[in-house]
Amino acid sequence: MNNSTNTPDFCEIRHVAVGEAAGDLYIPHSGNSPWPSVVILNSSAGVCETRERFYALFLAARGIAALVVDSFTPRGVIQTTTDQSQFNDIDMEQDAYAAYDLLAATPCFDSRHIAAMGVSKGGSAVINTALTVRRRTFNRSPHDFSVRVALVPPAHLQQRDARTDGRPLLLLLAEKDDYTGVRGAMEYAARMIAAGNSLVEVRVYPGAHHAFERTGSLLYLARAENFSRRLFMVEDDGTVSDEAGRHMTWEEFLERRHEYLTLGAHAGGGTEELKELVAGDIYQFLATDLG
Repeated sequence: MNNSTNTPDFCEIRHVAVGEAAGDLYIPHSGNSPWPSVVILNSSAGVCETRERFYALFLAARGIAALVVDSFTPRGVIQTTTDQSQFNDIDMEQDAYAAYDLLAATPCFDSRHIAAMGVSKGGSAVINTALTVRRRTFNRSPHDFSVRVALVPPAHLQQRDARTDGRPLLLLLAEKDDYTGVRGAMEYAARMIAAGNSLVEVRVYPGAHHAFERTGSLLYLARAENFSRRLFMVEDDGTVSDEAGRHMTWEEFLERRHEYLTLGAHAGGGTEELKELVAGDIYQFLATDLG
């Protein structure tokens, strides 16, 4: 681990390798070791100061260590907003587990209290780390992440088998999100609850848009790939079924993706007050488990 420069006075920031990804580890100066911690996965825009690093600093200032994982840069990806096919989503799940294993093997972090959190694309990966069928892909033990938070996750690709490991999961959604949408995530949450996880919770922030962490004027992203009006079921064998019942391999789905997507979505338009409210809600949710 290498120390970084220009760190705030309430935490230390270290650059670390996280499997095939990279990471910045925010270690609080407050509290006592071993610290509770959270793995933060990036959105389609990549790691941003206004989003992933904002949440890491907010939590570190309150005694929760944070590992911000950059899944893109080491793989030569800048952003996937305009082309989601250039990054294999399963790699982000792999990065999440690599980050967990790194923290769990480091004595100054409490291996019983490591959370997972992700924004948009990262939020989808966080949900996937909870799903039993996805966990089998990585041969995970029954217990790793103790609690999870997914912010504005896309939910157009849903596992048909919605059983989870039973750990708490909080979905934070934006009422006016026309990029990843609200309905799909709420339906996914309902399916996970029906499959046996009563610890799934959904909160919707009135008036908020996607990427509300970006304050100021609301932007229109004309080239953003948008699947929010679609729903696909992912079978246990990894194949995909669309709403019409058409069954495809994953490779066929990628080849036909342009038949399903639309272009354009709004983003930003948030306020500092909203950011603080959401960050506070995340902290309170994590603190219930992480102490």
